[in-house]
Amino acid sequence: MRKKVAAAVLMMAASIVMTACGAGNDTQNAAESSESEETTESGEESAGTQDAGTEYIFEAEYTVLEGLEGLGVSGSPTGIGLAKEKASASNGFYVGELGTSSPITFVITSDVDATATLKGVFGSNVLGNCTWNPESFIVTVNGEAVQYEEFTTDNGTDANDQENFKTKNLGEIQLKAGENEIIFVAGDNTYRSNLPSAPSIDCLKITTEAALSMEEVVENIE
Repeated sequence: MRKKVAAAVLMMAASIVMTACGAGNDTQNAAESSESEETTESGEESAGTQDAGTEYIFEAEYTVLEGLEGLGVSGSPTGIGLAKEKASASNGFYVGELGTSSPITFVITSDVDATATLKGVFGSNVLGNCTWNPESFIVTVNGEAVQYEEFTTDNGTDANDQENFKTKNLGEIQLKAGENEIIFVAGDNTYRSNLPSAPSIDCLKITTEAALSMEEVVENIE
């Protein structure tokens, strides 16, 4: 009798563990649950603290690129030439070779005034390690500078892999009802051929209780 009871208890425990560890469904270019693992500023995966609300992912290659001029090793890429293909990027694309003349602007519409957590998925944009802070890489939300904690980007295991994308937490921001401009641009640094550059941008991750959307320029990568 004791063996039967013990077996029943073990079966119930196994059922609970399987339920707790079950994987959810992935989504493309849509809101995702914020209860997933996030990449910390050191680039390591951890469960970390959970943000309240829904996580939205907005792709950098779907922002307005027309009229922007970047920094190239031989010649400067312009417009949609800033959108690069990369299998490891969240949508298969990112924007790179960014300088002071290629600010990347996300126009995010919110249904209400809201507080949000802003994260960016970034690559180095040059060979080697780079350190970024509010002076060397400027981030603004509706004209207000975001005072985020310093972070670094580095190359992958392959010396030629400049786009070793990692998620970096830029902190809490305030969104207003209606359109919000979140802008990323090169600041005071000489990382690329002694010219100011910005890290490559894969996408933004914004977690909030508001409903968010962005008008996507999908023809950038068609």
